[in-house]
Amino acid sequence: MIIRKADSKDLDLVCRMRLAFLAEMRHIDVDHLSEDFVEVTRSFLSRAIEASTMHSWLAEEGGRCLGIVSLILADRPPAIDDFRTREGYIVNMYVDPLIRRRGVGRSLFDACIKSAPGFGVRRLFLRATDDGRPMYLTAGFKTDEAWMELRLPRPS
Repeated sequence: MIIRKADSKDLDLVCRMRLAFLAEMRHIDVDHLSEDFVEVTRSFLSRAIEASTMHSWLAEEGGRCLGIVSLILADRPPAIDDFRTREGYIVNMYVDPLIRRRGVGRSLFDACIKSAPGFGVRRLFLRATDDGRPMYLTAGFKTDEAWMELRLPRPS
């Protein structure tokens, strides 16, 4: 197995893996995702990759993609105790269900975490699934009671 950083030529693969991740999280077949959603997702990924605000790592073996993890970079104001102005949001942590529990996810996650300082990241965030939570905790992630969320209604 190799872990490699995705590049612009991998757009379709990154999109396919993100859609597989989302379909699994929603308990639906990937073929039931609307064409509009697939196109909006592909367009977002294309812009983010082009702007270098999203970086992805792929796990491959024998020409087959086994998994993916992505890091979205966001600029934030400097903190009093840390002047770095980038934070990272880890998304799309996904491994093919047929090969889980074999270290693929950990290898992808480690590659992502190891690369973060090179992007000037001061802090990493993620939304944990029940399956992923133990790995994130062992990597040093902590839950944070301070953050709150407000979902805004979609425009009419």
